[in-house]
Amino acid sequence: MSYLECIQANQIFPKKSPVLEEENMQVPFPELHGEFTEYVGRAEDAIIAMSNYRLHIKFKESVVNVPLQLIECVECRDMFQLHVTCKDCKVIRCQFSTFEQCQEWLKRLNTAVRPPSRLEDLFAFAFHAWCMEVYAGEKEQHGELCRPGEHVTSWFKNEVERMGFDTQNAWRISDINSKFRLCPSYPQQLLVPAWITDKELENVAAFRSWKRFPAVVYRHTTTGAVIARCGQPEVSWWGWRNADDEHLVQSIAKACAVDSSSRKHVPNGSYTNSSDLPDTDFESSMTNSSEVETLATQPHKLLILDARSYAAAVANRAKGGGCECPEYYPNCEVVFMGMANIHSIRKSFQSLRFLCTQMPDPAKYVCVYKYASSCTPRFPKSRFYDITLNY
Repeated sequence: MSYLECIQANQIFPKKSPVLEEENMQVPFPELHGEFTEYVGRAEDAIIAMSNYRLHIKFKESVVNVPLQLIECVECRDMFQLHVTCKDCKVIRCQFSTFEQCQEWLKRLNTAVRPPSRLEDLFAFAFHAWCMEVYAGEKEQHGELCRPGEHVTSWFKNEVERMGFDTQNAWRISDINSKFRLCPSYPQQLLVPAWITDKELENVAAFRSWKRFPAVVYRHTTTGAVIARCGQPEVSWWGWRNADDEHLVQSIAKACAVDSSSRKHVPNGSYTNSSDLPDTDFESSMTNSSEVETLATQPHKLLILDARSYAAAVANRAKGGGCECPEYYPNCEVVFMGMANIHSIRKSFQSLRFLCTQMPDPAKYVCVYKYASSCTPRFPKSRFYDITLNY
């Protein structure tokens, strides 16, 4: 006879009692759902505690909270100092009174930061399981995040309304990525121009790397300019084109022009399009309604920012990728930002972290200051320089 048995979170992920180095010690922080403190001890000038989620060090004038998965390596230096290096270049030092105590905490941390043998050993699973058992009447924020429901989709709609998207005429919310069936790295709901069909989105996704088709993620409430994200087009050496992709890119610019919320009211009741007019002309009015229609449907210029260098974008054609061809996308300008590849970024980060872990050398800082002073332009004190980004 088969039956279903309800297993509670405290049975799957049971909490353990903390090991206290002194009897009168207490856990120095409020625990999250599914979190339990394993060790609480005393350093030379701090209280140190470790849970299944974090390393907590409470100094006299500061507190350090570090998730265990953020720690890259732990080592003992100068016999009594625990040296913790994090993946974000942060370095934490904790001094102990005895060598044995420092070695004990070194052993505990090295065991905790070791990659788990099972995926279920990650703290996220314990956190989720305990959050799911929180009663709805408690209005617990963490439980609301983990529990599926309509409130999750309402957050997306609230953001769309907050940024002032005109979902009646210019934009629509598409559910084509429901259950992440089209693009695993995109959210389930996406904002696209109102006249773009889901069938067109599927065709565009097949043409874009990792199926990341252009989707709008931000709107400037004053100018009406939007930011869309996407993967590189798969043009390859053959220079493939996709009519639906070109139509979608142009439609994003057109939707900005059609968006009625980007046309601001002026004192006499007429409209002006703030994305096309300079600041000095914001108060100018147009009394002819035909002029308003012409301005609203006028195509906007689209700026495509490619984070790579031009050489890297062209080289990606050999792998089936590439970049947008300006001839195929009217009113579009392609700008290459020249960002280095991941290997160069990793090397630069390692050099920066190495510099941060070294003991301060006043001579080096003097040399750097002199070099920076020689490179710094001398601006007149009585003048200001403004940098304006035009879209």
